[in-house]
Amino acid sequence: MSSAEVTRGLESWLDERFLPVRLLVLLVSAVGCLLFLGDAPSTIDWTIGLLAVLVTAGGVRWPLATSLAASGVLLLGFEIGDTGPVVPKVAAAIALVELSARRSGWQPWSAACALACAYLLHPSGDLAANGYRAVVMAGAPVLIGVLLRTAREGAEHARREAHEIAQRRDAEVAAARAVERTAIARELHDLIAHHVSSTVLRVGVARHAMPDAPPGALEVLDDIHASGKATLTDLRRLLAILRDPAMTGDSFIAPADLPAALRAVVDRARQSGITVHAAVTEDIAEVDAVVALTLLRLTQEGVSNIAKHAGPGTTAHLTIIVQDGEVRFTLRDNGSGPSSRARLGSGRPADGHGLGLIGLHERVELLGGAFTAARVGTEWELAARLPTGRPVPA
Repeated sequence: MSSAEVTRGLESWLDERFLPVRLLVLLVSAVGCLLFLGDAPSTIDWTIGLLAVLVTAGGVRWPLATSLAASGVLLLGFEIGDTGPVVPKVAAAIALVELSARRSGWQPWSAACALACAYLLHPSGDLAANGYRAVVMAGAPVLIGVLLRTAREGAEHARREAHEIAQRRDAEVAAARAVERTAIARELHDLIAHHVSSTVLRVGVARHAMPDAPPGALEVLDDIHASGKATLTDLRRLLAILRDPAMTGDSFIAPADLPAALRAVVDRARQSGITVHAAVTEDIAEVDAVVALTLLRLTQEGVSNIAKHAGPGTTAHLTIIVQDGEVRFTLRDNGSGPSSRARLGSGRPADGHGLGLIGLHERVELLGGAFTAARVGTEWELAARLPTGRPVPA
């Protein structure tokens, strides 16, 4: 049985909702004690024993008063009982344990002194024996109660810390998603600006290439040209609001430039001591522009994670293929670098929940794809499936 299970059991025993069960257990134990262990208990002994059990019920709400009352019942048992007050002794100890578990400071020690006085006021031996009995019977319950209170406070502190950690983690995940969405918004600007600029340029060329066109057609071309230029101005103004100067790197890449950009990432990885074997099909240059940028981000983040968590000497395999109308991305490494042991332990999040990976998951999910980041045996694999953004050939 683990310490957590023991702590939960103790909390249940002290919980107010468990009071009927606890009273029933104490009552059955008291009856058994009087029937089988008592020396022909009288009606007075039965009355005092049952009264001692019932008094302990108040320990949930009034622990100090309950402990003092249990000590009083014990003293009563000493004075008028016909046999040894075993049940009141146990009840007084239980009440003092509960008081020490629920309260700190002067209250437990005051109740312990009262219980010790109950033993000293009814001596049954020499002074040394009575003093020893009083110290043990009053001190042991206080010590047990303090241990119980410490365990409960430790468990409560651990629960609060776990709750705070979960809240911080949720906040970090939300922040990572917000950052990724902002990055996607900037990239969307660049993507739209690219196409609008191309449209404006072609309309201008068409306008100059057809000087003898009907006035209505020229007016339409002029209107499209002016509207496109106004759109670019608005997009640039929006970009000034969205762009973070601390973030560097291009936020747009043409699909035709994707193979070269991927080769550049692989070359930089090799310069840092990481061997990357790339198998990239040529038709990735025909994917949608947003998918192309996502593939580049996947490669950059994956290689960065390898450098951070596996280190030099690691061998990785990058595979990007287009099949059945979707792009399948896989980056797997053997983690053979000097940091691999820590990486397979706590160096890299085992469930793929690092903040960079959260951003990738958000990006892929927004495109209608699937993303996984997990260990495969002793290797680490980053995988994604993305729609190409173009129709599947019949």
